[in-house]
Amino acid sequence: MKSPLDNPISGAYERTGLLGGQQRQSIELAPVITISTPVAQRHSVVVIGGGPAGSVAATRLAQAGVDVVVLEREQFPRFHIGESLLPNGNRILKAIGVWDKIAAAGFVEKRGAQFTLADRSRTVRNVFAQGWVKGLDMTYQVERARFDEILLRHAQSCGAQVREQCPVTKVTRTASGWELEANHAGQPQVLHADWVIDASGRHSVMGRALKLAKSALPYPGRMAVFNHFEHMQRDEGERGGDVIVLRLEHAWFWAIPISATVTSVGVVLQKNGGREKNESWEQLFWRKVNESSFLREALAKARPLGDYRIESDYSFSHETFGAERCLLAGDAASFIDPVFSSGVYLALESGLLAADQIAAQVKKPRAPTQEARVYAHYTQSLKAQIGTMRQLIDAYYDNSACEVFMSPRPTLSLPQAINSVLAGSLTPGFAVRWRLWLFKQICKLQQKRQLVPAIEWCRLSSNKPPESPQ
Repeated sequence: MKSPLDNPISGAYERTGLLGGQQRQSIELAPVITISTPVAQRHSVVVIGGGPAGSVAATRLAQAGVDVVVLEREQFPRFHIGESLLPNGNRILKAIGVWDKIAAAGFVEKRGAQFTLADRSRTVRNVFAQGWVKGLDMTYQVERARFDEILLRHAQSCGAQVREQCPVTKVTRTASGWELEANHAGQPQVLHADWVIDASGRHSVMGRALKLAKSALPYPGRMAVFNHFEHMQRDEGERGGDVIVLRLEHAWFWAIPISATVTSVGVVLQKNGGREKNESWEQLFWRKVNESSFLREALAKARPLGDYRIESDYSFSHETFGAERCLLAGDAASFIDPVFSSGVYLALESGLLAADQIAAQVKKPRAPTQEARVYAHYTQSLKAQIGTMRQLIDAYYDNSACEVFMSPRPTLSLPQAINSVLAGSLTPGFAVRWRLWLFKQICKLQQKRQLVPAIEWCRLSSNKPPESPQ
């Protein structure tokens, strides 16, 4: 009898065209068709997804001597957005032994982040070395296709099995774990796993299979329109490696240098409040660019390198990140917002934590009642970090709080505390926590009484008709 959790993953992989497990046929001389059944494979852990969360988890498990296989639906290298790392993620890359490979890859050094307004009349540069938490001086801006491939190949070199072009099509709960059906380059496979790590991104294969509830987030639907540009004008010297976050009244831009000549540029705005009738994504992008005199000039001679892409409705979080011998990592568990580049860092962190939790279970299995503690500890640990970052995300989107953010004062070392969080220190000590609390109180007071200069949003916008480079 099949478990009630026997749940085909419908819709999650529609674009692969591999739903429903293909069957091989061997035709004998007699008119008889013999249907072959894939031989079931058993593994201690199956990781669904080979992005940063999945690769870190697989590497850590393999290094701990755990039998682990990664099922990745695409063939690496492949395009992915989210190119800015946080310095606190460096320790994870060092812990799994891949840091030297990352450092040797020639990525752009990132030593700070610039937050600015449309005309650059106010700019706050957060230099990571000046943060409250020491040792978070720098990291890299990365081309995700190369970065992710380095991580995945490192997992292979550490002993993890990796199967690309291998989408999971069905999962079934068993008495001892999970049965997964997949297609490896068109060939059906069946795998039995004691544990599963779901690092499949927002597809959240296991989240769907388990029908995990999602938390209600106080955010409107948002979308991002982006492209890569060659020869965007950038700052000279060390500042040229900074991520630039440019605030408009109802939108914001990122500009991330990912090579000596290529910059990732995207605009984020509310899904139902920014696109005009019959407007293409490219036209929308350039209309918003023309609201900033700085961006208009910086992109005047730049050349787009591909189609304009869109991501939308990306903010979500499951209520729990673990259940039924499965842990959700990276975007499969939660993704809040791209504004402070926390996505890759949280993916790395969750991959490491998931692997450590499961490695302990594999080596010394616990009773099912004790497994519940694993899910609770894992979820609470990650949600605490997400909650720390959300404090700044919420402040940045609020216009009054943004005025405080864009007018730092040296009083009580508040800028250094915020700087530490922006560097990825998301489990801060008391010295940072109380300063974050004070920052939030000042933001609330700004709504009632002007403590710092107001931002004249209408004055910052330009009415120049949109035009894109040919």
